[in-house]
Amino acid sequence: MKKSNLGTSDKSSDVGYGKPPKATRFRKGRSGNPKGRQHGDENLLSVFKRMVTKRIKIKEDDRWRTITMADAIILQNYKAALQRDQIAMSNILRLAEESGELVDRTDVKQVGRPAIFPVKAKNITEFLAQFGRSPETE
Repeated sequence: MKKSNLGTSDKSSDVGYGKPPKATRFRKGRSGNPKGRQHGDENLLSVFKRMVTKRIKIKEDDRWRTITMADAIILQNYKAALQRDQIAMSNILRLAEESGELVDRTDVKQVGRPAIFPVKAKNITEFLAQFGRSPETE
């Protein structure tokens, strides 16, 4: 009977978990997913950014202008809102609210106190009182 060499293992012939047979391993420089996402495929955000920055021509008062797609969409919403289109009106109001145009800049509660002009304390006692301290504890 012939002796088997099960006890001696060659590094190249190890087969097991994470070690497929040599013949079925991926070749050097080849992908394990050859039909996967190609280099240069775009995701949804990059497609959206490319589309809204695309420049288109519009005719305005017998004159042609070139503007971005985003500007054209906002312009069309404004025109439709002026024609009493409820959806366009809500789009414009939502856009104005999200961009901060509907904030009352004179109301301290909405805007906050400006950092450039802080309220000055008259003396050290008032200054420390703003932080919940007193001159005796300092």
